Amino acid sequence: MKVPSLLIVICILMGACARTPRTVPEITPQLEERPLKHTEADSEPAGITVYKNHLVVIRKSGTILKLDPLNLEKVMTAQLTDKIRPGIISGGGKLLLRTEESPLRWIILDLETFREINRITPASESEQVAAIGHNILVTQKQNKLVATTFDSDPKSREIEIPVADFRACRIHGDRVLILSRTELIQLQPPVFVAQRSKLPHPAAGDFLLRDEYLYYGGENRLLIKWAPRSRKPEWTAPLPRILKLAPINAGKLVAVLPQDQHIHFFTPGGGHTWWSSLNGTRLYPPLRLDENIAVFLYPHHAPEIRFFNWKKHTTASHKGANPLRDPPLAVGGRLFFLVESEGEVRLHTLTNRRGVEIEIKPEFPRVSGRSLEFRISPINLIRPEFNLSVRRRKSKTPVLNTKLLRTDPTITAWLPRDSGEYVLEVEAISKDGFKAKARKQFSVHDLAEFTRVHVSAIQAACHGDYVAGGDAKP
Repeated sequence: MKVPSLLIVICILMGACARTPRTVPEITPQLEERPLKHTEADSEPAGITVYKNHLVVIRKSGTILKLDPLNLEKVMTAQLTDKIRPGIISGGGKLLLRTEESPLRWIILDLETFREINRITPASESEQVAAIGHNILVTQKQNKLVATTFDSDPKSREIEIPVADFRACRIHGDRVLILSRTELIQLQPPVFVAQRSKLPHPAAGDFLLRDEYLYYGGENRLLIKWAPRSRKPEWTAPLPRILKLAPINAGKLVAVLPQDQHIHFFTPGGGHTWWSSLNGTRLYPPLRLDENIAVFLYPHHAPEIRFFNWKKHTTASHKGANPLRDPPLAVGGRLFFLVESEGEVRLHTLTNRRGVEIEIKPEFPRVSGRSLEFRISPINLIRPEFNLSVRRRKSKTPVLNTKLLRTDPTITAWLPRDSGEYVLEVEAISKDGFKAKARKQFSVHDLAEFTRVHVSAIQAACHGDYVAGGDAKP
C-alpha cells in the first residue's frame, strides 16, 4: 500500500509543478463590422480621428462627420469644397487635412466647430508635419524643425536638429517639446525662446510626459523617469532590449514595449510589476482601452489584436481577417480602424469588455402619449436574451416588463401614458451564462403642459420681453 500512496503523492506534486503562472483569455472579443458607405455618392474615407469622445470621419470628397462611437449616429457634419488625400493629422482640438489637387495645401480646421482656421501652402511635397496643437504647427524638413503659430499675427522659430539625432516632437498645452538624442528643447509662444535641458542618458526614441516627468527609453537599455525642471533622473529601470516607442499611461502604471516582443508594466516608483509576451511582432503603436493595452500584431493582411489587462494580469486576443489601411484609434471604450474589404474601405470596431448599453430615443422632447424607443446594444455577449423593465423612480412595481431576443439592433417601443420620473433597467443574459445589467433614468413631460410652457417662451422671445434663465420684463 505504500507504493501506490507514494505514486499518488508524486503525481500530485507533478501536477502542482505543471501549473506555472500564465495569462489566460478572460473573454474572446467579437468583431463588429460597420460599413462606412451609406449611398453610392459617398466616397471612401481619407482617415479617422477622435475628439472629445467622438469619432470623426473625413471622406476623400471633403465631407467631415462627427459620430457617436456607440451607434455611429451623426452629431455634426461639414462639407469642404476641396477633395482630401488619405492621411490626416490632429491634435490640440485642431485637424490638418491635405488637398488632393495641386498645388498641395494644408487645411487646418477646428474640431469643435469644423470651422476653417487657416490654409497653408507647404514649401514642398517633402515638408512633413511633426505636430499640431491648439495654436501651433510644427513642420520638419531635412535638419530643421519650424514651429509656427496660425493666428492673425503668426510667429515662428526654427530649430536645427540633425535628422539622425531627432527623436520626437509633441505639443503639450501651449509648449512644444522636442526630444533629440541628447537634450530636451522646450518652446513656448509667442516669443519661442528655446529652453534646452541635457538628458541624463541618450534617448533611443519617443517619450511620455506625465505629471511634468519625462519617461523615455535610453540607448543603454534603460527606462528613465526624469524631471526636466530639476534636471535629475527620478529613477532608471533596466530593460531587456532598447525602447523606441513612447511609454503609455496605464492607470497609475506605465507600460512599455521594448524590442524584446514583450509588454512591461512599471509602478511610479520604478517597480517592475508585470510583463507578458506579445506572441508576435507589433504592427502599430499600442493603445490604451479602459484597463487594457491593445496591441496590433503582424501579419498586415490579417492582424491579430491582443489585449493586456494590467489590473487582472490577463490577456485576450482576436484574429482579424482584413488588412488595416491606417493606424487604429481608441474612443468610447472601443477600438476603431479602417480596413480594406471587398473592394472598399470599411470601419471596424472592437472591444474586449462584456456588457450591455442602452439608449432612449428621442433624447428630447419625451412627452406622454408619444412612443419612446429603447435601443439595446450587447457587447461581446453570445446570443443574449434581455429582461427589460420600466418603473417609476420611487416605485418597485414595473409599468413595463418584457423579454426580448437578440436582433441587430435590438429595439423595442413603449408608449408612456403619464408624465413623471422613470427608470429603465435591462438585464442581458449571454448564452454562456454571463449576465450584464444597465440602468438609465429619464423624464416624461405632460404633453399639454410642455406645449404651453414652450409656446409661451417662444411668444415672449418674439416680443423681446423674455430673458433666458430669468423673469419676464414687466
